[in-house]
Amino acid sequence: MRNKKVKVLTECAVMVALAFALSCAKLFEMPLGGSVTVASMLPIMLIGVKYGTPTGLICAFAYSLLQCIQALFVGNVFPYCETSVTLIVCLLFDYLLPFSLLGFSGIFRKRPLLKSDDGNIILGMSLTVLARFLCHFTTGVVIWGQWAPDGMGKFLYSFLYNGAYLSIDFIICILMTIYILKNSEVKKLLS
Repeated sequence: MRNKKVKVLTECAVMVALAFALSCAKLFEMPLGGSVTVASMLPIMLIGVKYGTPTGLICAFAYSLLQCIQALFVGNVFPYCETSVTLIVCLLFDYLLPFSLLGFSGIFRKRPLLKSDDGNIILGMSLTVLARFLCHFTTGVVIWGQWAPDGMGKFLYSFLYNGAYLSIDFIICILMTIYILKNSEVKKLLS
């Protein structure tokens, strides 16, 4: 039993480190935060798929803390939070909550909605990325909407801004997942 816990903890630590390293490999960076990465969400979502929601959430929360720390060191986000309320909204809805939600990716493994295991994995990942989008969309409206171009409402601006980078990042993750699931040895590791 103890060896299994050590194995899970080690695997989670490696996947968090891999996700963080991939988050630094940016293909494109948006001017007010957000970027297209080399599938940085995928290692965290795979932990949720393999070990289930509780372990996935713990792993994803650790990843969210690393994202907060990275934002503090880079210093490109928090100076725009002019009040304590906007700072709290930014911390919760741009970092802690959206990255923690990635841990829900395996939600349909034990309670499948589709007949295909692969379909349930992709569905779980899709819903977690949608939840992450809704978090970023919220801060886009509350905080970043002030930078919306003239004539464009802050809701549309937030939708387009956050959808632009997250949709591409998500497509990369899904393509990588499909590729991974074609390998029977790797698929066996996820079950």
